[in-house]
Amino acid sequence: MKRVVVAALLITLPALVAAQADRPVVGAIRWDAWYSDQGPVKEVERSLGQPKYHFRLPWFARVEGPDRVRINGDTAAIMAREIAYAAEAGLDYWAFLDYGPGNEMTRALDRYLAAGDKSGIQYCFIEEGARLDERGAKDWARVIGHFQNPHYLKVLGGRPLLFVFGPPAKQGNELFGELAGQTVATGLQRPYVVMLGGNAALDRVTFGADAVSEYGTGKGYGSDHWSYGELTREMRRKFWETWKRERIPFVTFCSAGWDPRPRHERPPSWCRWITPAPDPTPAERQKPLIDEVTAEPEQLAGHLREAVDFTRANPELNPAQLILIYGWNENDEGGWLIPTLNPDGTANEERIKAVGRVLR
Repeated sequence: MKRVVVAALLITLPALVAAQADRPVVGAIRWDAWYSDQGPVKEVERSLGQPKYHFRLPWFARVEGPDRVRINGDTAAIMAREIAYAAEAGLDYWAFLDYGPGNEMTRALDRYLAAGDKSGIQYCFIEEGARLDERGAKDWARVIGHFQNPHYLKVLGGRPLLFVFGPPAKQGNELFGELAGQTVATGLQRPYVVMLGGNAALDRVTFGADAVSEYGTGKGYGSDHWSYGELTREMRRKFWETWKRERIPFVTFCSAGWDPRPRHERPPSWCRWITPAPDPTPAERQKPLIDEVTAEPEQLAGHLREAVDFTRANPELNPAQLILIYGWNENDEGGWLIPTLNPDGTANEERIKAVGRVLR
């Protein structure tokens, strides 16, 4: 019997390794307003302060009162644990929103770059159109410096991956031509540029980009939202099926959810268009607001499994074989993979484990 088992292992282990190597490259968006004791983190602390939203808090947060929380993950130890969690989930990369040096929102990136053991987790940037307008081509040298980092994600045999969320309003496609020229001049291959946002298909043509994807999607910032099942069905219709039908090159977009009710009730300053709709329920009477809008771990795993299958089935339209998940830590907007805080102070790792069952 022992010989049969050993023989079976000898047959199946190479097949398992080959299957893992064959799967798409999967990453998640990082929006890092959790790594400071000032600035945006103070506003998201207010949005998630109500007890009904404490189940969304990152595992390193602290509940300091009935309606008061503290969220500051700006330590090397916390980043090391995040990297370990991402590796446990089977992720390959994080897509960091690029706020530039010295910004409060860049502290997590700095922690990641300083980490000695990255456990195979690579990184890339998401540039925003408004910031590209502000910085212009003069900032490409800094970005290309990141392209040269051995941990920066390259696709299709060596092309640095760059996402662009929303088109520049003041810059034309010459901006990206300059990026390509400067990158090639350093000895690297031309960047693989992916447009994100509502008009991504048009923006891809306008700016000469390579593919399209999405950042996040849902029914806006009101109080009415799709269930997670409805959300993923709408995504398949609006994005996956459209891209395939219209033969638009893409990076497969996958979502961990959309539920910005914390921001609807207590809007942060950057959501000026929202009319606050505060919940009058006293803190001591609030229960966790977990309903059909909130992704169950197995629902999330099922959606990701479909994304993997769809990506594999369309190699001609997704030649880089990439998946982008919204998001790693968009906790107050409704899309997260990062472990959250249990009532007893431990980490809720259910989503990490569910994703790991698909990717590992």
